[in-house]
Amino acid sequence: MRKRDFFFGEVYEGSGGATLRLSDMEPLARKVSAEFFTAQLNRILKEHDGQLTLSDGTSYPRFWSFIDKVDPEQVGFVEIYARQDVNDNVEATLACDIVLVNGVITVKPHWCAYKDIRADEVISTLLVPLHLKALQGKAYIRWDDGETEPLLQNDDYQAELENVFSVSKYPSAMSWGDTADQKVKQYKMDLECATDVGRRGVSSEQAWDAYRELRYNRTV
Repeated sequence: MRKRDFFFGEVYEGSGGATLRLSDMEPLARKVSAEFFTAQLNRILKEHDGQLTLSDGTSYPRFWSFIDKVDPEQVGFVEIYARQDVNDNVEATLACDIVLVNGVITVKPHWCAYKDIRADEVISTLLVPLHLKALQGKAYIRWDDGETEPLLQNDDYQAELENVFSVSKYPSAMSWGDTADQKVKQYKMDLECATDVGRRGVSSEQAWDAYRELRYNRTV
């Protein structure tokens, strides 16, 4: 069933709560403050039994545009886990649950590490945004048995990468090809740079500009 919401527009309602397109969040988020945007997310969660799904049909969603306008102080925790109900052509895709005061937002695109270009997208469109938003301290890996462990412990980015690719069902993403060591080094640098920028507390384009500048300076 479809419903018209005054802020979010067309909402799909079902037994699993409300569903919106992640791509529709970007123009809305640009118009308002993080405080207002997060309040609207909490409102729609309250209206739909604490369940909201943000779907995206790509493996490179505009996740940053969304998470950038979520007030980090109101995020209880984040969980990254595997799903088998999104794309039958791969072992699994990754999803991200964001727990707010009034419920859980499930971000469900086609994140998957079945080849190197897709693994790159997991880093650039999922992990880097979480670090830029300084949410890595609230983020966890949820294994298939329901057990969880922190996404990042003691600044061990190697372990973070290994765990993310392991839960994605493609642990070999860390060792593909003749340039695997170079790729892992790049991924670790990406996360280190994003973490450094996240600690500055900047947002929006300023965060990405600072991130790109830091990456450039560390590669020259």
